[in-house]
Amino acid sequence: IKFDHQLFQWWRASLSYLKYNSDEPGENPYPTISSPDQWLLGRKVDATQINNTITPSSTWVVAVRYGFNRFPNIGTQKSQNFNVASLGFANSFVRDIASPSFPNVTMQTVHNLGTNNNFNYVHHSKNFGFAASKFLGKHSFKFGYDFRRLSDDGLDYGNSAGAFTFDNRFTRANSNSTTSASGADIADLLLGAPAGATGFIPTKLFQYVDYHALFLQDDFRVSAKLTLNLGLRWERETGLREVNNNIITGFDGSARNPISVPGTDVLGVFRFAGVDGQKETTGSPKMNKFSPRVGFAYQLNSKTVLRGGWGFFWAPMFSLGSPFNSEGITATTAPSISNDGNKTPAVSLSNPFPNGLDKPVGSSLGALTGVGKPMTIFDPNATSTRVQQFSFDVQRQLASGLVASVGYSGSRTSNLTWTTASLNMNQLDPRFFSQGAALTQAVPNPFAGRPGAGGVIGGATVARNQLLRPYPQFSSVNFSFSDRNRAQYDSMAIRVQKNMSNGLSFLTTYTLSKNFDLAGGGPGNNLNAGNSGPQDVYSFDGEWGLSYLHSPHRLTNAITYELPVGKGKAQLGSANYVTNLVLGGWSVNAVTTLQTGFPLQVYMNNNGNGALGTARQRPNATGVSPEVGGDFGPRIDNWINKAAFTEAAAFTFGNVTRTLGMRGPGTANWDISIFKTAQILESLKVQFRAEALNAMNTPLFRAPNTAFGNAAFGRITSQGNFPRMIQLGMRIFF
Repeated sequence: IKFDHQLFQWWRASLSYLKYNSDEPGENPYPTISSPDQWLLGRKVDATQINNTITPSSTWVVAVRYGFNRFPNIGTQKSQNFNVASLGFANSFVRDIASPSFPNVTMQTVHNLGTNNNFNYVHHSKNFGFAASKFLGKHSFKFGYDFRRLSDDGLDYGNSAGAFTFDNRFTRANSNSTTSASGADIADLLLGAPAGATGFIPTKLFQYVDYHALFLQDDFRVSAKLTLNLGLRWERETGLREVNNNIITGFDGSARNPISVPGTDVLGVFRFAGVDGQKETTGSPKMNKFSPRVGFAYQLNSKTVLRGGWGFFWAPMFSLGSPFNSEGITATTAPSISNDGNKTPAVSLSNPFPNGLDKPVGSSLGALTGVGKPMTIFDPNATSTRVQQFSFDVQRQLASGLVASVGYSGSRTSNLTWTTASLNMNQLDPRFFSQGAALTQAVPNPFAGRPGAGGVIGGATVARNQLLRPYPQFSSVNFSFSDRNRAQYDSMAIRVQKNMSNGLSFLTTYTLSKNFDLAGGGPGNNLNAGNSGPQDVYSFDGEWGLSYLHSPHRLTNAITYELPVGKGKAQLGSANYVTNLVLGGWSVNAVTTLQTGFPLQVYMNNNGNGALGTARQRPNATGVSPEVGGDFGPRIDNWINKAAFTEAAAFTFGNVTRTLGMRGPGTANWDISIFKTAQILESLKVQFRAEALNAMNTPLFRAPNTAFGNAAFGRITSQGNFPRMIQLGMRIFF
């Protein structure tokens, strides 16, 4: 709904309100309570805007706007309120489950079970903006102010019904081996010996981030041939804040932890917002960010224009999804899986949490918060992401109404947010790897019996490597949204456009590009086999390579052709009303996209260094090409040549790069539509549309399995797009 009103000759205002509801189901081919994707995401959006346009004089234009948006996310699943006790779990666990559902069971080689899609949180935002434009001689000035508050309130139940992972670690012949030749995840499941077990109790949170900006822009027409664009922007964006300071914002790696034993100081303490002077927001953002920009357009002659520009930009430090849960405020229970290097399990599936689930205790544990547990916080040292963008292109008018351009654009990004995975700062230093199997041996636990000792240091013995870690009192110290990434992008774009004439218009663009980074800037997608943390947090440079988003070739074409039939056209130009109504007004449209696939990321199915705190281990290269020749069809079951890799031994790092030069399947898509426009009356026009999306019914295959050692390695098992979809529509103009 939108209302426009002219209050005065110089003041026009509008008020709009948008509302929509949607239910988005998961891909659920097996509609049972244990299906892995039996979730339903409900969204109810309310968006309100107030806009004002004020023209005090012929050379001034002022715009003032305010908006409020509310975006609830409600996640449910078919197994909601499932009787978890019916699976044989102990009452000590079942009684503490905040939101019962079928547990999340992640397998290594067979289908997963269950899903934890239990949440109820609301994104809402307030934004205010002011902009004024002043035309003064050869200058066109624009300046203004922007404010945004992005909020995220609610509950994320996470793994409250339990999350259990199974691989072959407890049934393979050698617990330190990386091979998948022996043992099986299903065997570990039948033994009730999980490779990971997690329980969770949430707390309702109220989080937000504020953004302020001032900007000034001058479009300066120096001469009839040259125009300069000069701009400067100032920004201030805070870290994440919780209304009641229910968030951990810091980690002091040099502070003595009270779990320390006599004669040995153990370092590392987590800090809560507002406690003992600790800052109330996450990260370490730059609070005064200046962004200069400059551009130009120069008319070389009547048919040729040169354009170029450079700009300095600041990107957001993090993204807001569900509320961020801090240990203590919420409570995660993650017992130690094994105390002797995976030789014997320390957790039984029938009673994974003998003492029940840990309860939220706020900041009451002080410096003992998180002891024995895997901990995840926003990287307290992460600063703002800086991006430099630059471009240059030449545009030339050709014959027959064609316009062609060729240009270069690139960017250099530093302090790029590492959002693919958290960085475990408690990984064992590789200088100890030479000790080999001794690192997983059980040794006496010096923390046993100490107040606060539990989880990974709760038993009488502990794995030797745990005591050699930087912070032995924690299972892991994960930094989310770290800024240790960087990226480089270069591209050439060729564009040919024909404006509508003689019933024909089209736009064709070809892009040749190259993109490098240390890690993907997002969670990945189904076309590149996803992302993970680094192989070694002590050697980030070893992650540098082709970006998982690198697609060197992309060709797009959009064409519209109006049939030359009907009134005023070349054929039947003098047709009467009925003839024109039937035969005139037809047009055909087609949009084509052809694109190469994304680089593949090959890793070890069994991470031989997982017990040492690494996120991933890659195999070794043999020198044989991973490419497989032949027709596309047979390659679906054999996309990657296994002979190109060998298993990396435990306590070593593989030499395969993070991303390979070889790629997954590319994209070939055609969307075709036919429009029929009919002038019913002078003031009434109707347009009928028939549209075919993916008109050629071409499948877009997802990436092959890239877990080396997995039985499905190299196989493509799913499709990433919809089959041909036909939709009919009608638009009425009056």
